[in-house]
This record gives sequence, C-alpha cells and structure tokens, in this order.
Amino acid sequence: MNKTILISIIVIILIILVGGYYIYNGSTYNTKAPAGENSVTNPNDNPPINPETGGKFYKIEIKNFAFSPSALTIKKGDTVSWTNKDSVPHQIKSAVFNSAVLSTGESFQFDFSTVGEYNYSCAIHPSMLGKITVTQ
Repeated sequence: MNKTILISIIVIILIILVGGYYIYNGSTYNTKAPAGENSVTNPNDNPPINPETGGKFYKIEIKNFAFSPSALTIKKGDTVSWTNKDSVPHQIKSAVFNSAVLSTGESFQFDFSTVGEYNYSCAIHPSMLGKITVTQ
C-alpha cells in the first residue's frame, strides 16, 4: 500500500474518532432553546422561591389523566402547585389537602410544613395517583 494512502486513511480515522468523541461527550454547544422559546427543560430542575413561604415552588401538571411528575421529593416549607392541562375536570384528594374541582387551566397549591409522605389521587378519576415526600 502506498505510504500516502496509508497516512490519509489514518488521518481520516483520527478525524472520525475525534468528531465522535466531541459529539458523544457533549461539546460546549448550547442545545437548550433560548429563554422565551420552546425549551424542553423540567421546571422542577431549578424551582423558583415562593416569596410567601421562603421555600421552593414546584409544579405538577395534570395531563393525559396523570400527574406529571407523579412522585416528587421536596423539603419542609416548599410549595407544590397542580395545574389541570386536561380537557376534563380533576380534583386533588388526600388525607391532608383537597382541591376544589379544577377545570382546564385552573391550579391548586399547597404549602408543605410537615415532614412526611403524602399520597394523593384524583377524586373524580381514582386511578390517577401521586405522592409527595417531604424531607427536613
């Protein structure tokens, strides 16, 4: 094999390997959408502070007859808000907190001041289940 061809093949292989490494291990290229555009980040990754309680403010969406996320771990003093994104009404029911019937777009929130596990469901659709775990 010609020495020039062999060197060309080695260079091509190195370019492919370096490019693959760069793509696989995440470059500094920003893959998130700019603020205000259709970003696909989870709002609970960096929740805002609730100015009334000083705790963090978490969001749960009610959509496709499910709570999303269905399980959430928060700290004492944090607030959770449920928003109905379905086209049918839902009602949150637990041993400690209960919402009114929530039509599309309506929300309910609860401030968690006690450590514990809080199982909840939809009073209208009992197969819809969720759980909030509150830690110190």
